[in-house]
Amino acid sequence: MFHLSQVVILFPQFLWPYLQSWKRFVAAWDHLFKVAEELVNKKIEEIQENVHLDKDVEGAYLTHLLLSEQMNSTEILGSITELLLAGVDTTSNTISWSLYHLAREPEIQEQLYQEVISICPGDKVPNSDDIAQMPYLKAIIRETLRLYPVVPGNARVTVENEIVVGNHLFPKKVRYQCCPLVVCFVLENIFHSRLTHFLSLQRQ
Repeated sequence: MFHLSQVVILFPQFLWPYLQSWKRFVAAWDHLFKVAEELVNKKIEEIQENVHLDKDVEGAYLTHLLLSEQMNSTEILGSITELLLAGVDTTSNTISWSLYHLAREPEIQEQLYQEVISICPGDKVPNSDDIAQMPYLKAIIRETLRLYPVVPGNARVTVENEIVVGNHLFPKKVRYQCCPLVVCFVLENIFHSRLTHFLSLQRQ
């Protein structure tokens, strides 16, 4: 799907219905929605069965969405589909590269370890407030994302008005493609490779 999306966005939108790449792209999305729908229906059956048997209903993300009743079935399906698409290679890829570099840098690994155990000693499971107190962890994740972006490119469209960024003019109704690998490695005045740079940004 990622490969197909990069091909599709190179062409004007009015040509998409005539492209084989677009048809394969839509078919991939349809399959993903089908898998998500099966997961949602299965979880609904499990919840209904537990309720019928007077058992406690426990679970994580999908169970929370179903029980909170803050989203309808279509919105839940879309949320789960996005999770399946965006949460498979993105998070695992970032964690894998983070662990790889921590293994190569014992001093950085030890400093991170000391930061984590100082905030979450013992078997305490960190929450969002704890993570907010871990600037070194954030710096490591950001540096990993700089070196290994989770997506090969991002597309944006200037819809209503033209935009001026620096000395560059972006006309309206034009699609632009940004390559994170180029931005992160070429524009050194914006992104730096040192962890201290990200740490200093968080202290400002």
